[in-house]
Amino acid sequence: MALSNEQIERYSRQIILPQVGGRGQERLLAARIAILGEIADLESPLAYLVGAGVGTILLNAFGDCARRSYLIGQMRDLNPEVKVALTAPGWSGCELTLMLIGSAQARNAAEAVNSESPRTAKIAARLDSPGAIVITPSRPPCLACAGDALMTFGTRSENAELVKMVATTEALKYLIQPAAEGAIIKFSGLSSGASQLRSRPDCMICTDSRPRTAQK
Repeated sequence: MALSNEQIERYSRQIILPQVGGRGQERLLAARIAILGEIADLESPLAYLVGAGVGTILLNAFGDCARRSYLIGQMRDLNPEVKVALTAPGWSGCELTLMLIGSAQARNAAEAVNSESPRTAKIAARLDSPGAIVITPSRPPCLACAGDALMTFGTRSENAELVKMVATTEALKYLIQPAAEGAIIKFSGLSSGASQLRSRPDCMICTDSRPRTAQK
């Protein structure tokens, strides 16, 4: 679907980026993303996604119900083109799930979603220290393959806001051009390093989600 003149004007700052362009913006407007985490951790990433024009955003937000409703209203005022709605674990039809792990509750929810939907693409950001972001495509490896680099939670990191925004940027990049391989970004202070994430041979989630060879 071609962009209208109003859309070109609204998203002009990112359309001029070579990594986005008109085609990338069209993909963002057609995209569906789920986002999971504490309501306080979702506010700035959500505003970023809404401002970028991601078409449909489903929230699984932990926290005050009134604050969630107020936040959704704010996002509608920010960009009426974007649909923002509440959802629950087990959503379907989303190209990507963005998980912001800022508490033990969010960590447990991320583990549950990974187990229940192993073939969906995910980006999970660990907001304690040491910070980490795990990116998994819609096939192995899965989040569990990152081991303790992700599926633990301790003291909240001082650079949690930085990690959240890097994860949100990675989500936008994935919606424009899905990654073919898993990756993990680890943070130490203000520095970071990325490496490929490979499926662990003993990962039961990946083993169960791999296509089975037809019996002769």
